[in-house]
Amino acid sequence: MSSKALLPVADAKQVTACLWAMSKGRRWAWVGVFLLFLLESMTSLIVPLVIGRIVDDLVAQQTGAASGTLTLKIVLLVIAAAGAGLCTWLGGVSLAWVAETLIAELREDFVAAALKLRRSTLEGAGAGDVITRASDDISEVSDILPEVLPKLFVSVFTLILISATMTVLDWRFFLAFLIIVPFYVITIRWYRRTAPQVYRQQRAVESVRGQHILGTIENLDTVAAHRLGDQQLNLIAGSSWDKVRWAMRTRIVQNRMFGRLNFAQAVGLITVLVVGVWLASKGQATAGMVTSAALLFQRVILPIQQMMIVMDELQAAISSLSRLVGVIEHRDVEDKTESAQGPGNGSVVNLEGVGFGYSPEANVLEDVDLVIDKGEKVAVVGATGSGKSTLASLIAGIYHPHKGSIGRAIPTSEIAFLSQESHVFIGTVRSNLLLADPTATEEQVLNALRVVGADQWVAGLPDGLDTEVGHGHMQLDPAHAQHLALARVVLLQPQLAILDEATAEADSADAELLDQASLNAIGSGAALIIAHRLSQASRADRIIMMKRGRIVENGTHEELLGSGGEYAILWNAWTVGSRR
Repeated sequence: MSSKALLPVADAKQVTACLWAMSKGRRWAWVGVFLLFLLESMTSLIVPLVIGRIVDDLVAQQTGAASGTLTLKIVLLVIAAAGAGLCTWLGGVSLAWVAETLIAELREDFVAAALKLRRSTLEGAGAGDVITRASDDISEVSDILPEVLPKLFVSVFTLILISATMTVLDWRFFLAFLIIVPFYVITIRWYRRTAPQVYRQQRAVESVRGQHILGTIENLDTVAAHRLGDQQLNLIAGSSWDKVRWAMRTRIVQNRMFGRLNFAQAVGLITVLVVGVWLASKGQATAGMVTSAALLFQRVILPIQQMMIVMDELQAAISSLSRLVGVIEHRDVEDKTESAQGPGNGSVVNLEGVGFGYSPEANVLEDVDLVIDKGEKVAVVGATGSGKSTLASLIAGIYHPHKGSIGRAIPTSEIAFLSQESHVFIGTVRSNLLLADPTATEEQVLNALRVVGADQWVAGLPDGLDTEVGHGHMQLDPAHAQHLALARVVLLQPQLAILDEATAEADSADAELLDQASLNAIGSGAALIIAHRLSQASRADRIIMMKRGRIVENGTHEELLGSGGEYAILWNAWTVGSRR
């Protein structure tokens, strides 16, 4: 399997702009959260100051000095601790409410953006990258941000307040505290330079591993048939070890960071104590002041270390967030070979000199000219590999031509594309149908089933429209699954329907019914039908015969039979085979 181009990753500016836009309407809620954490930081600072005063009172009692406020200080200590705890709880609950709603919107925006990506973009990235972002990355953001943000807010507020408080105690305590600043600045600069790329690479290798695992599971039959099991296992094992290696590198970065933090803490605490003892020996500080300074230093170290620790977790969350925002903010480049304006004269699509290839070395389509008029049913026939499905994908807007032009009189949202792979989504039959039109009434849903001839078997289900289907529930056979897909086309009412061998999965007993259901689903709209059976093609208004990426014949069924060309030969062979 070739390497794939992963989906885009947003930069810091894009992430910030996206989060700012998503915060609209809840910014006052964020202000309230900030105030609660600020209040928590303020109340928590009362504790070391009161303890310092208690130490002075105890020293005064031992020396015989009067002190009648010890009990009051102990009560104040308890109240301050309880107040800090209450603010912590209220801040955490408030932040969870604001952050989780934001994350829920982020999840919805990501899925909506992923669904709008071109199929070629998704196929180029691989399903593993999309699924990893939709599951692991969203889980990473959801797990880390509500836990990290409170620590970050409290750490910043506490750091500012403690710096001011130590200055009030004695400016020399603050100078002692400043000694550790260079250590932390160097550590932060080193970490910011080293950590982001390590975390990004770790998330990237997880996507690659997801691609290999998912690709193997989705194509188990092919893997078994071509004896590719060992090859795929080697790919999975290799990508898994890549993940282990990058996980170890992140752990090494973390350990180095914590080692530097512990060294800075030891240096700072010793410095504060030395300064405190020196001031006390000079009679310029009491034992309580030294105690308060030491406790404040310990308290300021905790926020700094928490900031560094949460930076570690925050880097992982930001890496995941940038991968999500990269998809949300991604806009596929508009293709200049396509036009939203059709050629007029009653046609819906016009292809002129279109060429396309999945790689620069080999073209799949060459010089294709085709016009589909409003309400016209055009069938496409040809051998496997002749370019039929590629032509359908180009008209649907899934791929874009490398040369020539495609003009459309309708937007791609008015084009329904139905392939031979049947999709049954987990849910009820009703919910499967309402995907096409969530506003459809009960009568419209039942009418869509009647149009495609699925009303009787749906009525025979245990709960009718409310029967649970999909994985873990009732399994529908391919014919019934395609019936639902055709009913969705009826509800969608597209101006152009593209059926890419949509009835190919049906057995001979269901083939005729599904072919008729396909025509009924199309109704009066235009259609491009990649015919799996020539009986289906013969009912079309016009047939084009493809060979080696070119249209070699174009006309009605009768005209092509009369010309005695490729289609006539194919029809005669198919007719003889059908009689047998």
